[in-house]
Amino acid sequence: MKGIRLLRLLDVLPVKSIRNAIGVSPRSLIVTGAGFADVVTVLVNGVEAPAFVVYKRTELIVEVPVDLRTVTITDVSVLSATNSFTAQSLIDLTLGTRVQGVSGKQRLLQSFIRLLLRSPGSNIFNRRSGGGLQTLVGTNMSKRLAGDIALAVSNVKQQILAAQAPERNLPAEERLLAAEIIGYTEDATNSAVYVTVAITTQAGDKSAATLLA
Repeated sequence: MKGIRLLRLLDVLPVKSIRNAIGVSPRSLIVTGAGFADVVTVLVNGVEAPAFVVYKRTELIVEVPVDLRTVTITDVSVLSATNSFTAQSLIDLTLGTRVQGVSGKQRLLQSFIRLLLRSPGSNIFNRRSGGGLQTLVGTNMSKRLAGDIALAVSNVKQQILAAQAPERNLPAEERLLAAEIIGYTEDATNSAVYVTVAITTQAGDKSAATLLA
């Protein structure tokens, strides 16, 4: 079955070193690492860089966002587009400039994430649907937050299983078998939470991707 692609998978590439680019204006950084050939986005202290240039597979120069040009840079994330599903994948929810089709486990993952983010009550046809994860963004980090996220994932799993049960023609690669959180990291410096969700289809395909909240 085909749907419209609403999310993009991004791999977090390894970064080895970060240093200021001497004599370059506006302030820029030289970042070294690996696999930079297909970089699509660079985040500096969690903020998207206005521009970057890849001049080696292992090195790129990144313009520092305006609001960060006088502060200490503590983190640079280099992201590349990917079609794979791993625990190092970040999810970018976007329609993009060109509508693309999606099927199989990608369609299942997309459906899961959309429902996970949806606030209960926002769907007039089923006001109980949704995990409400989007409403947790900005919540103070605590043990309760971790529990709330785990509950949201569990609720969405049950909602999808119930919705798919009467669909006899749904292929096994799009039918959910299991979903669980396999990673949870709090970044207090940037007030961010990384949640890694693993999904298994009834065809036996497994995938994992990370949401940045």
